[in-house]
Amino acid sequence: MSNCGCVTSKGNNAVSPAVANTYGQNYRGNNNNRFTNHNHEFLASTNYEKDDDCNIHNHRIAGMTGPAIRNGVTHVHKIEEITDTFCDHIHKICDTTGPAIYISNNKHVHLIKGVTSCCDGHDHDYYFTTLIEDPTNVPNIGKC
Repeated sequence: MSNCGCVTSKGNNAVSPAVANTYGQNYRGNNNNRFTNHNHEFLASTNYEKDDDCNIHNHRIAGMTGPAIRNGVTHVHKIEEITDTFCDHIHKICDTTGPAIYISNNKHVHLIKGVTSCCDGHDHDYYFTTLIEDPTNVPNIGKC
């Protein structure tokens, strides 16, 4: 069967990047901390697909975005990550988040919707939001 750019957990082959994301257009005009250097954590699961051996499976995705990138009146983040392993194969995610979606107290999330790289004759869809908190911005509340 087709190997369409597979990456195995043994690191044999190169991966073609996933389709770029343009999802999420909900900027509310909040100017506070729009372009500060920050990151977001994310965790999600892909949809279920069959591989070349007809094994139905999905993958877990977890990681941290790159820093904020100005995009008009808002910002986006790049994501480059590899899924967990299933039957000795993995998929690559290379994408850009949608713009910031402000939810409360100047906190925001980003939507990500796309398709993983192809491996063992299949790819996976993913659709998730980043987490709210910035893991790189630890407040200095006091000394331990």
